[in-house]
Amino acid sequence: MRRSIVIGTVAEFPTRRLAMRALSERLRSLNSGSQRPQAMRTLKDFVQMDWEPVVLPTLKYATQRHYKYMLGVHLIPIFGERRLPDISREAIQTFLAAKLRDGFAWETVHHIRCALSKVLGTAEEWDYISDNPVRKTRLPRREHKSERSILTPEQIKQLLIALPEPSKSVATLLVLTGLRIGELLALRRKSIDLDARTLRITETVYEGQFDSPKTKRSVRSIPIGSESISILSTLRSKAGEPDSLVFSTCSGQPLCRRNLLHRHLQPVCEELGLPRITWHSLRHCHATLLDAVGAPLGTIQALLSHASSEITRQIYLHAIPAEQRRAVEGVEKLLIGPKWTQVITFGSNLELNRVFG
Repeated sequence: MRRSIVIGTVAEFPTRRLAMRALSERLRSLNSGSQRPQAMRTLKDFVQMDWEPVVLPTLKYATQRHYKYMLGVHLIPIFGERRLPDISREAIQTFLAAKLRDGFAWETVHHIRCALSKVLGTAEEWDYISDNPVRKTRLPRREHKSERSILTPEQIKQLLIALPEPSKSVATLLVLTGLRIGELLALRRKSIDLDARTLRITETVYEGQFDSPKTKRSVRSIPIGSESISILSTLRSKAGEPDSLVFSTCSGQPLCRRNLLHRHLQPVCEELGLPRITWHSLRHCHATLLDAVGAPLGTIQALLSHASSEITRQIYLHAIPAEQRRAVEGVEKLLIGPKWTQVITFGSNLELNRVFG
């Protein structure tokens, strides 16, 4: 069977010499006799018979749900009946571009690309294909999106006063501790040490499924203050057995984060005229407040269990408007100093008044 293939684009190989070199690399395996017959299996068959039973269970539960959705909704309908070697870089690039033209967010298309790369990366490791074509694709430059909504201290106080239980306690602890919502809803009575004033984070929960925390650094102990101790003391006394959840339904099952979000948090934000936020936004609020009180970057990184300080600095730290204004006024005082005004008094005497910002 004669078959033509595309080695690359003119942008990738601007000269004939570079193109011929790439062609020689392709022909080397054929001429040396090391070329293996191409696999006849389709993507759908590989995913259902091999990848899902073997690879998928090794991932975290939330990641499993995410990949299964991406495969079932976006990838299998397009590439499912194609042989693994026939899924080319050009076809994938065209597919991703079409998704963007159809109005899908850049992040969504990026997640679709990652899911396909995960599957074809396994196919490459298992020698069904010679290389992973997804790695050769590119997404357009990511557009700058609007900054995440972060509540000011005054807005946080308004929110916490208006929220009903148990969302009030959940929101308060998220702001005061910076925990992820899954970590807080998986918190057990035995993980609270009121004497040492610490919480031990060893689990997370997603849609009722318990799992280990997001990363190795996420297994940690964090200090808590007096207000957190007061809330946890009340909740802990109602929890019962050491393995009981601090937040649970009447049957002892973990609370549903989505129900609390859509029934309590977002409706109350709308009633108060506050920005539309999520539970994760309160983790960002915690990081921003730590920065506002002068906590070192390394301390904030450790409390949030980030692997890199760049993640903390670039993603989680936001400016509080009042703090920005105070900082700008402080710079003016430092550079310009006090202003003098002339006030005419009786007797033609001139009085100088110092005016400070």
